[in-house]
Amino acid sequence: MMKILLVMAGGSLGALSRYGVSLFAVKLFGAKFPYGTLIVNLLGCFLIGLAFALADRGLGIMNPSMRLFFMTGYLGALTTFSTFGLETVNAFREGRYIVSTANILTNNVIGSALVFLGLVVGRLR
Repeated sequence: MMKILLVMAGGSLGALSRYGVSLFAVKLFGAKFPYGTLIVNLLGCFLIGLAFALADRGLGIMNPSMRLFFMTGYLGALTTFSTFGLETVNAFREGRYIVSTANILTNNVIGSALVFLGLVVGRLR
């Protein structure tokens, strides 16, 4: 039960952060480009890399509870792109180049195609 609460608490804060950053980005840069999404994706990628490195070094700051709260909950709600980036980089670091490349291609190309398909299906009458 505690694990679920940690993910929920982190997720709530991550979702609020995403919303706030998006509003701020539109106010600051306008709405011609999705700067808010770009900012949370890039920030999330940096933060998950930093958190993973700290956990990998065995520092107590990234204990299992903090990982659930921050990495799974907060960053998971802030951006799912950060998890995708971490998994892709880890596969590359482990020499699994095909997995890394396949992950990039399938997530981006097929993901975009499915967004398009969903739009088409959603417009059917």
